[in-house]
Amino acid sequence: MKGKVRVIIITLVLLLIGTGVLLWKVNDISKKVTEQQEASLREERDLLEEQKGKAIDETRSVDIIPLYMTGDKKNVVTTQFKNVKEVYSVAKSAEVEENLTNIKKNKIFSLQDALWAYNPYGTNRNSMYVYFKSNGRCYCRYTISVKDEKIPDFTRTAQAGASGNLTKEHEYQITGLVAGQTNYITMRLYNESDELAEVRTFAVTVPKSRVRAPMLLDTVKGRSKSTISNGLFVVFEDGKKVSGVKKYAILLYDNSGVLRGEIPTDGYCGRNMEEVYDTMLFASSRTQVSQINALGQVVKTLPTSGYRQDGEFTYDGYGSIFMIASENRKKAVPRSKVIKVELEDGKVSEMVDMNNLLEHVYNNAVKKAKKQNVDWVGLNSVRVVDAGTLLLSAKNISSILKVSNIGSLMTKVDYIIADKKLYEPYKSLRKKVLTKSAGEDAGEEPEETPVVNNILHKPVKKDPFESQYGQEALGYRARSAEGQSTVTLLNCNVGNGAKSNGESYYYSYFVDEAAKTYELRETKALDQTKRDGNAVAQKDSFIYCCSDENLFTETDKDGKLIRQYSTKERPYRVYKKDFKGFWYY
Repeated sequence: MKGKVRVIIITLVLLLIGTGVLLWKVNDISKKVTEQQEASLREERDLLEEQKGKAIDETRSVDIIPLYMTGDKKNVVTTQFKNVKEVYSVAKSAEVEENLTNIKKNKIFSLQDALWAYNPYGTNRNSMYVYFKSNGRCYCRYTISVKDEKIPDFTRTAQAGASGNLTKEHEYQITGLVAGQTNYITMRLYNESDELAEVRTFAVTVPKSRVRAPMLLDTVKGRSKSTISNGLFVVFEDGKKVSGVKKYAILLYDNSGVLRGEIPTDGYCGRNMEEVYDTMLFASSRTQVSQINALGQVVKTLPTSGYRQDGEFTYDGYGSIFMIASENRKKAVPRSKVIKVELEDGKVSEMVDMNNLLEHVYNNAVKKAKKQNVDWVGLNSVRVVDAGTLLLSAKNISSILKVSNIGSLMTKVDYIIADKKLYEPYKSLRKKVLTKSAGEDAGEEPEETPVVNNILHKPVKKDPFESQYGQEALGYRARSAEGQSTVTLLNCNVGNGAKSNGESYYYSYFVDEAAKTYELRETKALDQTKRDGNAVAQKDSFIYCCSDENLFTETDKDGKLIRQYSTKERPYRVYKKDFKGFWYY
């Protein structure tokens, strides 16, 4: 019996030791993975102060493989486009794809002699296409380095679209090249054990910006101790006159203010882009939206037949987009329509006509202006609430409207968020205006209140909350309770009823439709922009585009500045995207 007990005890001890060793190994592996992830995040923040030297300084010149776009040594595929309109031709894009496919069939490409093409589809001037095969299943991590001490290295893991991001066949759009510079691209292949399998460095000189966008923005580092978020700033801005003609592009800037992407558009720059399925969707012209895949190929273009875009659009998650628009004719009432574009077949339908929906307000505006095409409503933002229901921002009447039964003869206003005084003359609409609530824990703020810090720099008085005036850029999130939601916006604080205190505000409303109330839950003071702009709350930071001042910022949650960026042209909107799952892994 004693022998059995001894065996059991020894077995338990061995099991405990084994479990301890296993836990130690798991913990050690977990720690290494965490350290590796933190190192990758730090590397991908694109900040000089967090980088030790430059990748090109560690590469011998004899090991650099030159890439030539012209001349006798030309080894890069190039594509010519007549104009931007041709860039967004699906037929032209398919022709380029067929050409690359034929080249791939005629030769086995390894990393050392990979197939390279400069911006073959014309949709990103700061990019290269690359194709090659590896001996084993690997993932690719690349670094772009230039011989300019002011410009940090740009490092990303390319998205392979395969299980574990491991593949033997590699085809990527290498983004982040610096315009007008010789770029050194170091490609590293890692096997499934994260061991370096192969490394090669290539050199290529990239053309200057087509729209003459600054290669490096003027930046100001703030006093916040918070770490700036990873990702690229996506800048939608006014066009730049080149040889007397305005040229437009969607620009991508890194955290150091370096231009890392230039997506050309034809005579118009939209207000946003959306990731739909495995494509990126954006306005490629005033009368067209386009979808491009991760390689840059234009896979679909959708004309806005009979209408022109006049603001942002939103994706409903079910194959359609809803867009702020105007009729494409002379003397049309501007920014008064919402149209629906179905992505499958391109069908265009008018879903909301504000001139009919708020007929009495429109007729009053026509009477005062003595013309039919008066710019009276100024739709500038749209969000999908659910099937058949939209949330709209009408800047010129300082109103947020929830509209249901869209696209039918019974389209109606469910509620309005606005200063009640603005709707005094309209009895039926006045009933739709929600009541302002101070909430359970706070009374209404008085006109004279203590000083707080502006989100950029200067001290200001607290917002004397009445309502929003001349708002921009809505955000919407349904809450768990039916009829409750969070609505965010940029209150530009302009127009009838606005406070002339030189401030704009970020607002977050709690809306309770059952109680017919809305409550200001969060507010941040901002340097004023009277027209355009947006304010976006991220997980740990805050992005603000101040259009009137030609700048955008990232701050921490307390409003302390992390970094500020100044642009040459007027920015309409600025967002931040990490492009994970699209270009990067």
